[in-house]
Amino acid sequence: MPRSPATALVGLGLALVSLAASAFFFWVWYGRYLSRDFNELGRFYDAECQCVYTTAGMVWVMPAVGFLLMGIVLLALGVRRARARKALAAQACSSRPG
Repeated sequence: MPRSPATALVGLGLALVSLAASAFFFWVWYGRYLSRDFNELGRFYDAECQCVYTTAGMVWVMPAVGFLLMGIVLLALGVRRARARKALAAQACSSRPG
C-alpha cells in the first residue's frame, strides 16, 4: 500500500527536527566539555565565577549522537521509499499496453 505524500513530509519533518536537536546537543557538549581546559584530575576552575567544572559534561554527547543517528535513519528510510515509489511508477508506466 503506497504511502501518502503527507506521510513523507511528516517523516522528513521528524528527520529535520531530530537533526536540529542533534546540532543543539553537540553545541551544548562543546560549550560544557570541549571548550574547557581540564587538568590531570579532570577538573577546570573558572576564576571569574569561582566554579569548578568536571568532565561530567561528556554526558551531553549521548543525546547528540542518538538524535544524529535517528535523523540519519529517518532520512535514509525516506530516500529508500522515494526510490521505491519512483521505481514502481516507472514499472507501471512501462507495463501499460500501448
